[in-house]
Amino acid sequence: MRRKFFIVASVLFVLLFVLFPDISSKGAENGLLLWFNVIIPSLCPFMIISTMLIKLDVTSFISNMFYPVFHKVFRISKNGCYPAITGMLSGYPLGAKTVADMYKTGAFSKNEAQYIISFCNNASPMFMLEYTGIKCLGLKQPAIMLVIIYLSAFINAFFERNKLEGTADNEQNPGGLKKRYPLIEALDESILSSAITLVKVGGYIILFSILTELLKNIVTSSEIIKVAGSGILEITTGCEVLANTGLSLYIKCMLASAFCAFGGMSSVAQTSSTLIGTGLSNRKYIFAKCRQAVIAALLSAVIFKFIL
Repeated sequence: MRRKFFIVASVLFVLLFVLFPDISSKGAENGLLLWFNVIIPSLCPFMIISTMLIKLDVTSFISNMFYPVFHKVFRISKNGCYPAITGMLSGYPLGAKTVADMYKTGAFSKNEAQYIISFCNNASPMFMLEYTGIKCLGLKQPAIMLVIIYLSAFINAFFERNKLEGTADNEQNPGGLKKRYPLIEALDESILSSAITLVKVGGYIILFSILTELLKNIVTSSEIIKVAGSGILEITTGCEVLANTGLSLYIKCMLASAFCAFGGMSSVAQTSSTLIGTGLSNRKYIFAKCRQAVIAALLSAVIFKFIL
């Protein structure tokens, strides 16, 4: 059933290309520029360094720093602290990639890996502060967006944390294999791995940018469908479309919070690509992100009620 759906979707996608070549080209150009100008400079250094630290098995220093708090709050193991921190400081899909890389080395159990992905994979702080908070919403206190997204992720984690009770410190992935890497080999493999991931991310961004551009130009009768559809497909374009609507700032903040918390189908596809070969569930991840989006919208509704 899923295979048939993707075949039909692919055929429809090609037809839209043929029917609207100018719009499709513009969408592809926007996606390519976004990837080249924003994603590569912001993610590439993080990816290379993070992957190299994992291969050299030196993530324990960072994990030890945050373990006392993170274990009490989230019930994750010492190894689980590193991908949690990485995901909060970087952006889609580096949190998920870090979990997948460490899970393959046997750092933690499948159950814990699935749990960490549900809350560590978020939009980057700079995206939420500068782009969403200042450029799109014009907030005087853009840090509120950061608080809402992180708080929604933490609250979302509490729906799953009881499943880890008594297991996070003891279970590991029995199939994981550790290898001692020489420094240059670790660097070389980290660059290659990061390059492959970035190419995949770029492909998904371009693909979903085309879909978003088609939606913006084809759907002209309903502003709310255009805004919601754009945000569900790709958060950068979604927040841009949202900023140019006549909706009140209060509604814009609620929707922007939901968009950032969910990440858009583009980031879902990027995350799914990093999980290939791990056996971790995409369905559970998507469900967790949908729940986080609802939580973020509700938090935004309460917080901005007193601020705006």
